[in-house]
Amino acid sequence: MATVVKVTATGRKIITDRIKGTGTEPKNIGWGTGDTPPVDGDTDLETPSGESKVAGTSSVVTTLTTDDTYRVVGTLTSASAQTIAEAALFNDANALFLRGSFAGIALAIGDSIQFTCEAQGLAP
Repeated sequence: MATVVKVTATGRKIITDRIKGTGTEPKNIGWGTGDTPPVDGDTDLETPSGESKVAGTSSVVTTLTTDDTYRVVGTLTSASAQTIAEAALFNDANALFLRGSFAGIALAIGDSIQFTCEAQGLAP
């Protein structure tokens, strides 16, 4: 669904921490109403919605080569009428791993969106 997705500078630090066996997995999904594309220096959503982040279910899947994509799936439910236009993955320390922006989706109170967030490894 995301039209622009970026693993941020803090996201790259999460990757190196995980390779070294430290840090926590970036599987917490948050959403917001900001509508600008992500940039490398992002440290949070542009405009967080106010709802709590949700711990998604993570897996490793195949996109181009075996096990080349990290995937997190989770569902968030709206506590207010709002138009969601961004989603992001965070680790347990609320460090931003990746952020995506997309065409706004209007929600009423109680509406839900299931997000599938993916970070694909480098293809040969």
